[in-house]
Amino acid sequence: MTGRREVDTFPIDAGRVKRHFTSVQILRGIAALAVVLFHISEMLLRYTDGHGLFCRFASTWHAGAAGVDLFFLISGFVMVQSTRGRFGQNRSGREFMLRRLVRIVPLYWLYTSVMLILVLLPFTLKGQVFSGPYTLLSYLFIPALNPASGLDLPLLAPGWTLSYEMYFYAIFAVLLRYEEKWLLPAVGTLFLVSAAFGLWLDVRNPVLKVLTSPLLLEFVLGCLLARWVQARALPSSTCYVMIVCGAAAWLGSRSLAHNVDFRLVVWGVPAFLILAGCVFLEKAGNGNFAGRPILRGMGDSSYSTYLSHTFVVLAVATMLKRDILLPALPNDLLVVASIMICLLTGYLSFIVFEKNFSRILLKLLKT
Repeated sequence: MTGRREVDTFPIDAGRVKRHFTSVQILRGIAALAVVLFHISEMLLRYTDGHGLFCRFASTWHAGAAGVDLFFLISGFVMVQSTRGRFGQNRSGREFMLRRLVRIVPLYWLYTSVMLILVLLPFTLKGQVFSGPYTLLSYLFIPALNPASGLDLPLLAPGWTLSYEMYFYAIFAVLLRYEEKWLLPAVGTLFLVSAAFGLWLDVRNPVLKVLTSPLLLEFVLGCLLARWVQARALPSSTCYVMIVCGAAAWLGSRSLAHNVDFRLVVWGVPAFLILAGCVFLEKAGNGNFAGRPILRGMGDSSYSTYLSHTFVVLAVATMLKRDILLPALPNDLLVVASIMICLLTGYLSFIVFEKNFSRILLKLLKT
């Protein structure tokens, strides 16, 4: 879940290719939309009669949770792409981490604060309880058990993925101090060994669960793909086969990957095939990714959509639960309206908050 402004060109073999792949930006938008579909499907099955075409395929929409796996792969890919030529420099790690914090923290803190206000108000989110230590840990991206649900989710639930992102960024920032050739062996070995320990020890502690999760290997796959696309090319026919196979496996998996031990295989590998097929296709000059401005806009606002859609789904669920206006709408119409509002809210959040936060903070850091 990173921004598209980390773009440039870099040498590859005898020619040059752009460092920024429009297809990756589009896939960010698709990943955010997939997560939105997942949460809307859960909300509809819980608070409606279950009628309608969308509800009939609810188990398929549950696979939308795999949008997170695609985000992780994209993060690994973009981090390698955006830092070429910056390895082995003393200030690279510090500058990299500052830019990551500027990109991630302000918007997350904004929406976490909104959620905190809802928890503190006496007439909203009655199932939640306030806890000072838990709230502080949520702001700091440190995993902890929710005192109300008992789940290891932060105050703003989608923020659970940012604990993984921040850990990966911290490791990446350290490795930027060394030669680039050590990146993949170091991060690959670290995450493989930690994942093996996690599976062997059956870790329960929320922090250790992140540090030993097999999901961290999805960042490694993204890094590997970035190296691969720098050195190789694939026929367009192969790219299309990869995309179709990945999408079919993703949608066909439905809800099988809720067990995190198998998620890497069930959702991570299909996401890798989709991402690889798209970037190699774009590298070959095919796919017409640049001619899809709406999808690019969804990609630009994907981080905002990912965080803000929680409040849209929460508002719709509350209105359904309290029988306010929405129950009279057909479920399928309600789904379309909810999706459009989530995407619009995310785009407005990107324009009003995310872009300005980044612009102002980056300007302050340069002064």
